[in-house]
Amino acid sequence: MAYFSQNGITSAASDAVIVLFLALLTIAAFVALVVFLCKYAENSVSVTIKHRAVALAAILGAGFAVRLIFGLCIRGYREDYKLFTDMFAHLASNGLDGYYNGNYSETLYPTVYFVYLIFGGLSNVTGLSDFALGAQFMVKFPMIIADLLTAFAVYLIANRYFNTRIALTLAAFVCVCPIFFIGSALWTSQIVFAIMFACFACYFTAKKSYAPAILFYTLAAFSSKEGIYLFPVAATYSVFHLVRAIINIKRNKPQGREILSSDCRAVISVPIGFVGSIAIAYLIGLFMTASYSCNPFVYIYEFTLAPLVKWSHFTYNGLSVYAIFNQNGEVPGARFPSGVFAGIFAAIIVAVVCVVYFSKRNRATMVMLAAYSLFTMQIYYPGSNGVGMLFSLAVLVAAYALVKDKRLLYVLFVAGLAFVINSSSVLANAGYLNNIADYNFASDSYVGSTLMSGAVGAVGITCSVFAVLAHLYFTVIAVSVGMTGQKKMLSEAVGIGGALGEFFSPKRGGK
Repeated sequence: MAYFSQNGITSAASDAVIVLFLALLTIAAFVALVVFLCKYAENSVSVTIKHRAVALAAILGAGFAVRLIFGLCIRGYREDYKLFTDMFAHLASNGLDGYYNGNYSETLYPTVYFVYLIFGGLSNVTGLSDFALGAQFMVKFPMIIADLLTAFAVYLIANRYFNTRIALTLAAFVCVCPIFFIGSALWTSQIVFAIMFACFACYFTAKKSYAPAILFYTLAAFSSKEGIYLFPVAATYSVFHLVRAIINIKRNKPQGREILSSDCRAVISVPIGFVGSIAIAYLIGLFMTASYSCNPFVYIYEFTLAPLVKWSHFTYNGLSVYAIFNQNGEVPGARFPSGVFAGIFAAIIVAVVCVVYFSKRNRATMVMLAAYSLFTMQIYYPGSNGVGMLFSLAVLVAAYALVKDKRLLYVLFVAGLAFVINSSSVLANAGYLNNIADYNFASDSYVGSTLMSGAVGAVGITCSVFAVLAHLYFTVIAVSVGMTGQKKMLSEAVGIGGALGEFFSPKRGGK
């Protein structure tokens, strides 16, 4: 890695080696995941708190080490990385004044901005901003912590609804698989913060803790443009349980503390969650008005709804149906009805969620539908990019921890491998798989491109084909699990051969 980090921007050989290495590491991590899932599929033996804490600490430590190594050797997607260093520079010269300029694509999202107020300040005070590697560490460190918290959220879900050994296995998978460290260690994308908040929102959704779930969904929405894609799912889930709680109260007439029972408490916690989320958004917006120079409600619109109708490309290296039809990097026409398109997609997502969820009303199903909604938006909604698929894949892991259907792992593997190859190829095509000074990319010798086109564009097209096929299969799973309750679960198996045989067995496994 140290050698690769010093290579020039036209080092095709080392770029190819890194892409191949990440793909093989993804396959190896997935095989290990299947082996341990089968080994512990039916293991109900308890693990002591001490051993559990030691194992979890070791797993998170390994995840930190992997990310730190990659993160310091590869600076990342320079356009996204520049958002952070520009924020550091603005903070040093202007403080809080004048940062937001009315264009969400040129600034950090609000919750991410608050995180980097701390690290940007430390970077400037300590002088680390004066050194490329020092600033790079301060940019990557919060992302690495967000990744580890995502792994911890997956652990909490699986430990509560699966078993401790499976929980540790899934946390380890999130920690060491390239699918989940590309966003932070390689790409340098603020989407990792939205993923962290979304996974904790899934945890509280599974617990039927409505207010915390709504608040975390809100934080996800203010962390990246993909975060708002969860709104139809969160709204459907919360409003349904609010209405059902009202009906239960009218029917049962609970007295005193009985209103806090699981059948009734949504009538209190859902309104608290919605009011709290609006209040938080407004207060953040109020804080920003000094530099944003506009009404806080305009700020809320700019970072949530505006990205739904202001995308500049059908897709830009994203795993998308538009890439298949040669629309990668193409700009929609001026008369393209983006607002109507957003409304239609919102209606479709709400309809799918309502039909599937209301047939079974299972919290595990709702998390699966959240992953499905994110996947659908990534594949079919304009505006996707090379790193956007990571959001749906992370929530998909949380969904597996709840639903336990091995077919979700098929989707995760196919789409995840396509994501790793596609995103790392984007970095390679741009010449970004290194740690060289940014001024090299403005020189006459720079021949890379952030957009995969021509022969290299075949990589994006091929990966997008597999992602679309994975989505179609995911649709079948959503209908099967959500409406019929049929699942295919892993049974206990020993060894690599036995585990893979069980994994690919068409028979319905598990208890």
